[in-house]
Amino acid sequence: MWKGIDVSSNQGMINWGAVKTAGCDFAILRSTIKSGRPDKQFDANVVGCREQRIPFEVYKYTYALTPTQAVDEAQQVVSLLRSHGLTCRVWWDVEDNSLRTLNRGVLTGLIQSAADVIIGAGLEFGIYTGKSFYNEKVFDTTAFDCPFWMARYPSSGYYALADNPPADKYKPAPSQPLVAWQYTSKGRVDGITGPVDLNVCYIPFWEMQAPEYYLQDVWHGTSIARALESIGEDGSFQHRAKIAAVNGIVGYIGTAEQNTHMLNLLRTGQLRKV
Repeated sequence: MWKGIDVSSNQGMINWGAVKTAGCDFAILRSTIKSGRPDKQFDANVVGCREQRIPFEVYKYTYALTPTQAVDEAQQVVSLLRSHGLTCRVWWDVEDNSLRTLNRGVLTGLIQSAADVIIGAGLEFGIYTGKSFYNEKVFDTTAFDCPFWMARYPSSGYYALADNPPADKYKPAPSQPLVAWQYTSKGRVDGITGPVDLNVCYIPFWEMQAPEYYLQDVWHGTSIARALESIGEDGSFQHRAKIAAVNGIVGYIGTAEQNTHMLNLLRTGQLRKV
């Protein structure tokens, strides 16, 4: 069992070093907001997790009431992840009360439409929902064989990350694999001002997504583009930007400092593959 958090701009600026020291094993970051724009803290949270080597995935709180809206939401998330060179799983957050107004079959179809876009982009898909949504069969849970991350809060009290989570008898029990249980929205974690959701993870996704690295290269020149081409990789600016994002270089514009950093990573076998 591993302990982690899910966060958004509601938590403001996070001190990820303090979060790591507090014992956080993983994080799940909000990707986009209702308008489709990225969460205001998404970039900073990605950088923080990468710098502290905290494994992370992302979630999308869905408001979609039509197939077009569901597809648009999913495409917005895919575009955001691609712009950062991310290939992590997307958790589709199905909990908004407006979704209860939909026919069960309609909501099931909307979730499937989103899943088709995300899986079609080569990403993994999972569903987050509350125990009540699941038990009341607001959507057809049997239509999905993807992992589930579920919320159930047995206590209204506060929990520190170091505290033991509630007893297993309170844990949700979906028929699908339960990857994580969100057991409180009143967590307290060093490095975060105010309450935060706490989760326990039962299937460590970070062990299934070990990063791949380019082989150490002996290129003696000063061009990262030519160094990549020398090992059969695309040296274009667009591809370099993706590699930069995967390696924690945010806002890549091809400066000498950025290119030298990537070249040094390549020379030492530490440049992560897209």
